[in-house]
Amino acid sequence: MAKAKKKYNPAEAKAQAMRHKKRFMERIAYMCDMLAGPGIFKKFPPAALEQIYESRYPVLKAKAAPGSDMSKSLVIQFNKLMNRFMEDQFIGLTNGNKVPLNLLFSEGLILINYVSVMSDNYFAHADQVRESLSDYFPETESHDLIMDMMATLMQDVTLFLSDYNRSIIKADINQTAACNMLSQHNDIMIHEFKTEKSSMIIDGEKRVVYRLGWVDPELKQVWSKIKPSQLGFQSRGIDMPLDVYIQQHALNRLQERIDITPGIMHSIVFLTFEQDDIEYHRENSRSLVPFYISDEKVGYLLVTLDDNRFIIRTFLFLTNDNTPEGRKLQKLIDLEKEDKKHLMIDKLSTFNAYHIHQNEKLSKLFTDAGCGSLLKLSHLQEFSQHEISDKDPESILKYLADAEYFTGQAAHPHESSL
Repeated sequence: MAKAKKKYNPAEAKAQAMRHKKRFMERIAYMCDMLAGPGIFKKFPPAALEQIYESRYPVLKAKAAPGSDMSKSLVIQFNKLMNRFMEDQFIGLTNGNKVPLNLLFSEGLILINYVSVMSDNYFAHADQVRESLSDYFPETESHDLIMDMMATLMQDVTLFLSDYNRSIIKADINQTAACNMLSQHNDIMIHEFKTEKSSMIIDGEKRVVYRLGWVDPELKQVWSKIKPSQLGFQSRGIDMPLDVYIQQHALNRLQERIDITPGIMHSIVFLTFEQDDIEYHRENSRSLVPFYISDEKVGYLLVTLDDNRFIIRTFLFLTNDNTPEGRKLQKLIDLEKEDKKHLMIDKLSTFNAYHIHQNEKLSKLFTDAGCGSLLKLSHLQEFSQHEISDKDPESILKYLADAEYFTGQAAHPHESSL
């Protein structure tokens, strides 16, 4: 049975409107104190405050761009994620104060934009009010920082929602109050770009591949193209830039072995091949391209040149076999593929679960093997797609107790542990 509509109560509606206005004024007063300093809010006459209230911006909200067939659920997800990212986020001001990001994007911008367009003699002490807030007016360094914060927020949200297995998400913030003080909507327009998926015959088998690319700030798709010489390959003719594709298998291995938000990993893959000088290790008919997260190497993208196109075949975690570090780790302690799998040090999530950076012996082992970068990535656990329980690093030491690397250390305690 449908619920009966609540009967309109004029008195209750009026009381609710008054409560809303009271809360709004309290937030305006707070933002004025934070931005301009104590006492400035009291210089506003009631008529000016009424105008500020009447000209307030709508709530910051994301909507599907006109003509988009984006699903309603994705729009809802975007708004929820955006609001969650703004919760408990503060921005530092030039005067040393910190204000909540969500208030800066609402009441803060209303206050700043209103004062920036009024004249010095609009009311008594208007010149003092303008002077106290002038550092935040449009086209100032502080206002640019506000716009940068908005752009960063949008980048974070769109990366979390992008996935090569589905689409790349981009946001247009030109109609928000942060970018356009005359905005009547305060809307973020979100665009969805489907990835280019196809199939190729690779090594005699049909494989799913995606053309490597991303979307630039002007909302145009940009495709990766690199020259054979950039990865150490000999070109058959002119050293012309060629398209880059990534196998579904490589995306699957990235997710399995790094296990953080897909959009973060997939954007890093694209950016890796946008560099003029691409780092690589040439091995036989393939190149290993180092993959970095937070400026720390976590593994390699294995790339081959097939029929005038580059194909990212797979992703190798740093400790995996067939990487320089994995081979060195095997040489140091005779650690085979099955041993790594058993110890669960072949994936970043489980590797981090050991907190190896807190164990002196294991830290030295992995640093000696060239895997020291993995010890600096424990902060990535918060981006993991799966919750992993902490593991005891002593279990690794017990498993490797007979390894010559450790027994040799025990026999020579005087040797340096650097």
